[in-house]
Amino acid sequence: MMETVIKILADNTISRPGFIGEHGFSALIERGKAKILFDTGAGVSLPYNLKAFDEKIEDVDKIVLSHGHYDHTGGLKWAIQQTGPVTVISHPDLFSCHMAHNPDNPLEEPRYIGCPQEQEELEGLGARFHWLDRTSEISPGLWFITGIHRNPEFVPSDPRLVVLDEGGQLTIDPLEDDASLILETDTFPVLLLGCAHAGVLNLLDHIQQRKGFNRLRAVLGGTHLLVNQPETINRVIERFEEFSIELVGISHCTGFKAAVLLANHFGKRFQMAAAGSVFRF
Repeated sequence: MMETVIKILADNTISRPGFIGEHGFSALIERGKAKILFDTGAGVSLPYNLKAFDEKIEDVDKIVLSHGHYDHTGGLKWAIQQTGPVTVISHPDLFSCHMAHNPDNPLEEPRYIGCPQEQEELEGLGARFHWLDRTSEISPGLWFITGIHRNPEFVPSDPRLVVLDEGGQLTIDPLEDDASLILETDTFPVLLLGCAHAGVLNLLDHIQQRKGFNRLRAVLGGTHLLVNQPETINRVIERFEEFSIELVGISHCTGFKAAVLLANHFGKRFQMAAAGSVFRF
């Protein structure tokens, strides 16, 4: 099987000099001659860090989005302006009116945190949206994981993330557009996360029960464990061990406390998947 290379283009932190960080996530996936952009960060670091990697956005074959938050779609307009007509793969709820509010101050107005551009503008620039609402193979050995069964117990409960219901009241955002990727390698698959709003444990259950994957070579990306209690994080660690994961590379929304617990447990198998990091499988 062809080599898979994952280069982290956007993250809250950097792994080495010459790169810049921002709140968000983006990764460049190289499989053979194909190059796939997974998320686009908040928009500041993508052009800069592509140049630092000596990569050109014009070489990207398709763009895949994990969900519609601005810190994953902020660089989308720039990317499409550079590539011209390009396929963009996402869940059909990408342009939902994702909002955030301060639960400690109910009088504070919620703010919009969704995609900075509307669908029509991006299509006018050349975006060719391909909507997927269920797990699908988008190229040989590359799976778009979405529309999964969610055990509510395993979904990260983040009261800051809200939408308006039909009655105009704020309610917890279900983030139905959440998606992840599975990349098959010459040994075991790699699970690449944007934010894992569906819940890491739910994702692991899905790929095991529906795809038959019982072992993973690596888990990379944002886990959204920052809102979970230590007992939930410990449960994630147990499930990672059940999958005999060789590398845990966390990014973005994992949170400091969760990162410390993961690092303490996995030791040499732990790494920060910060901007500038390169993973080869």
